[in-house]
Amino acid sequence: TGIDAGPSPRTCCDGHGYKNAFGAFHPPVVTLTDRTLWKTMHVGMIRHGIAEIVKMACVENFPLFELLEKVNPQMLLKTKFGTDLSALKDVEGYDESKFDFEEFDQDCERIVGMAMDSYVRAEYGNLWETHQLRPHAFGHTWSPGYELPAGMLHGHAVATCMGFGAFLSWRHCDWISEDEMKRVCILINKLELSLWHDVMDDKQIFHASTKKMIQKRGGNLAAPIPRGKIGECGYLNDITNDELDQYVDEYKELVTKTLGLDRNGYGVEPHLHDVGLDDQVEEATAHIRAEDAVESSFAEEKKDGEEISGSYQEWIKAAQAGRNSEWKFNVTFDAPVDTPEAPAFPHNTLFHENAESYAMAQTSVSSANVQVAAQITTQEALFAPCMVGTLESQFLKMYTKTTGAARILDVGTFTGMSAIAFAEGALSSGKADAHVDTLEFDDVIAKAAQKIFDACEPKVGNAITLHQGDAVAWMAKMAERNGPTYDIIFIDADKENYVAYYDLAMGKDGRRPLLSENGVILADNSLSALLYDQGDERRVALHKFNQHVKNDDRVEQVILTMREGVTMISRK
Repeated sequence: TGIDAGPSPRTCCDGHGYKNAFGAFHPPVVTLTDRTLWKTMHVGMIRHGIAEIVKMACVENFPLFELLEKVNPQMLLKTKFGTDLSALKDVEGYDESKFDFEEFDQDCERIVGMAMDSYVRAEYGNLWETHQLRPHAFGHTWSPGYELPAGMLHGHAVATCMGFGAFLSWRHCDWISEDEMKRVCILINKLELSLWHDVMDDKQIFHASTKKMIQKRGGNLAAPIPRGKIGECGYLNDITNDELDQYVDEYKELVTKTLGLDRNGYGVEPHLHDVGLDDQVEEATAHIRAEDAVESSFAEEKKDGEEISGSYQEWIKAAQAGRNSEWKFNVTFDAPVDTPEAPAFPHNTLFHENAESYAMAQTSVSSANVQVAAQITTQEALFAPCMVGTLESQFLKMYTKTTGAARILDVGTFTGMSAIAFAEGALSSGKADAHVDTLEFDDVIAKAAQKIFDACEPKVGNAITLHQGDAVAWMAKMAERNGPTYDIIFIDADKENYVAYYDLAMGKDGRRPLLSENGVILADNSLSALLYDQGDERRVALHKFNQHVKNDDRVEQVILTMREGVTMISRK
């Protein structure tokens, strides 16, 4: 930030999977860069920030390049540009008796000052980007297109593009010598920045990067790269996708094998998550894939000599393309990594206004038994939002009916609406042995629930057995006995114990599983890991449960976005 973004006349934000997609020109009145503040930063942030210094050295300031080569890169990194000299003891070869502290401090100051001077001289003659001959965009031609999909820190992404740009200057343009190209790559590698990332193997993303940059730069690629010698700049404008594909492959071979570089050309801590930051890998990749798919489908194509057309396709193009412009790719290819907490979510419902009411209006009217439960719950002045309601009770009933489930365990009775739905579903499928065990801890609520069961149709009420007490203890006791298993186990009790209920259902600590071989666990409120207030212990517990299930390789699962989320879990 101190070298580039701070004095920059632009303010930008990412979008549609692309770095700095939107922004405005707003030059700062003054920029203060105080490297003493860098002492507080993660060393990974220092490392990736150096990339913005390297770019100015490569295309604008050869003395700066030589100074970077002179200064021990490990000293720059570990001391955070001389702001934490206590870290010198961790640098290999450091000898305090021979070390010139004053010279090192001056070198650090000169590196920052020379980089800023070069940046400002390059930028401030073209504040409003009236032309695209911008040397300080070295390393920023292809990297904006793959930085977000790779989850890379900005400096590492820029470094890969600088290495590739130097390679193109030698291999494609013949503007610098092979030795100069290698000199650039070796400096980047010694600073522990990335010369290569495997995202660069993805030619689709690379081609999309080229296309986006040409659009951004007014119809020209205008890729700044070293020309003539290190420290001077030229602009590459003409290169085909086929040539790019070839050069990317050759560059990979060079930096990961031929040059014999440290770490085979890969960087140290190159990803956002390496320094404790969140990434948008899935979202960014999805935007790129979706945009490419939309553009491909709308291109004029011919099949068997005829244009592909049709009223439905015309409607897709006319009405749905714009409506789905923010669509995110909805197929996962790898299991996402665990996160310490669920992402922030600024709403207390999953649905926009009228969505749930519309869905209820198109759903079968609640049965007389469910209506009785709702009426008595209200009369007893109990917390009605805890009822599963029309949508979910009808789902539970129909799911039980269509799966032919006979025995159901309902963990968390409240006033019995879910138990009634399960009993109705099992009975309507013709199960003569239909039975629901339902567990409730609170004695006041349990009495209200029993009152409701007694008021139901006899065949429904008689199919339900209410057990009052601690649900974990009851389930553990049942698991220690030989007895029947359950076709459905519905978890809708205290959120702090969801993991315990799940483990008992699946079998744990030598106990038999309570879930039948082909049974299903339904966990209610699983998306309240988003909806509850941040910091709420129940929000944390639900996120822990969701990840606990996700990481259990015995099962497969899906979270349904019904009401506050229902997770459906079965053995593989």
